[in-house]
Amino acid sequence: MKKTYKISNGLAFFEQKDLQMLREKAAEGWMVESFKGGLYTFTKSSPEDVIFSIDYHEMTPEDEEEYCDLFAAAGWTHVYSHTGIHLFKAVPGTPPIYSDAASKTDQVKRTAKPVYIVTIAALLFTIIALAFMKLAEGFLNQAGKIGFFISIVLFIPMLMTSMALFIQLLKVNKSSKN
Repeated sequence: MKKTYKISNGLAFFEQKDLQMLREKAAEGWMVESFKGGLYTFTKSSPEDVIFSIDYHEMTPEDEEEYCDLFAAAGWTHVYSHTGIHLFKAVPGTPPIYSDAASKTDQVKRTAKPVYIVTIAALLFTIIALAFMKLAEGFLNQAGKIGFFISIVLFIPMLMTSMALFIQLLKVNKSSKN
């Protein structure tokens, strides 16, 4: 089975751009199969004119069937789920999964919560590594330097993602007031 791969633009920053890319790939005969670690995997299929939507929702495996049935009733077909990210497709013209400001706000909050937690954890790790780097000697000092470098590599992208989600939440809240 033929496969191809494409890197995400970053769902926190460019979700609509990713969804448009998935639509274009489906029209070319490449259906998205999975999404892991920022990488989409596509398999060769028949061209389809479909739209995509992403939902972020943590649930137990027992609740997944009911969850997918709810979206199926609204015209959306489940494509893929991984770590709380669920991808659906539908024919063009299907009403969006989140059609009102309250549900869109809820979606962004659910998306942001785990990102904020990881960002805070990365910040704490950075502070601890910095403390070892500045206060310890010998092996602990070297471990602090390595830990600080690793934590910075993790913390900066998480901080940028958190900021993007915060700005997105502000925009959704502002549009709901208008």
